[in-house]
Amino acid sequence: MRLPGTVGHAWILLRKDLSAEWRTRERLSPMVFFVLLVMLVFNFSFELGGAALWEIGPGVLWSCFVFASLFGLQRTFVNETRNGCLDALLAAPVERRSLYLAKMGGNVLFLLGVQVLTLPFFGLFFNLSLGPYLLPIAVIFVLGSACVASVGTLFAAMAGHSRLRELLLPLLLLPILLPALISCVAATGAVLASVAPGRTEALWPEELTVHVAMLALFAMVFTALALMLFDFVIEE
Repeated sequence: MRLPGTVGHAWILLRKDLSAEWRTRERLSPMVFFVLLVMLVFNFSFELGGAALWEIGPGVLWSCFVFASLFGLQRTFVNETRNGCLDALLAAPVERRSLYLAKMGGNVLFLLGVQVLTLPFFGLFFNLSLGPYLLPIAVIFVLGSACVASVGTLFAAMAGHSRLRELLLPLLLLPILLPALISCVAATGAVLASVAPGRTEALWPEELTVHVAMLALFAMVFTALALMLFDFVIEE
């Protein structure tokens, strides 16, 4: 089935990025390794289990994900800037928003891949067993990844031509991402607290709705803004 217009072009570009990553693993591997390393450090730094999970677990988890995402975001446009590939894409009869949507979709999938691969280790290190809480956690992961990718892809394009992009990208991204990060931590904490010993397990805690709505609104607003600004940013 052939997708029309902007979506079809974005899908073609996304498949190209996924194929390149499948061959090289140059983005996913260091992201996963970083998350596992930080979790291992926290595992030996604190006496985990019991109340420690509900107190520091959500913050540890999302700190790992956000800082690991910087590895992937910094390489968002690296392949396109080699050998003039980005100039060729900009000269092609393809809407610029297709390039943004493809890169954003790739960043969402890469971060979700990291989350899926490392969540079992989080459960192992923090003594968390499998349960129905995984459904709301999956919703939080998808929306949180969309928030990171919507802002991070735009800023990666802005910082891509700078020699200090490794420093510039975190300085641009983290302050803007802070409201979404707070909601991610709070939502994850609400889910984990609902399965804490001595509490009645709830599939969808009441306070979770507010944070999920906040994440969805953040992702939609910044995706729309990025689509409007991407033409100007990528030209620079």
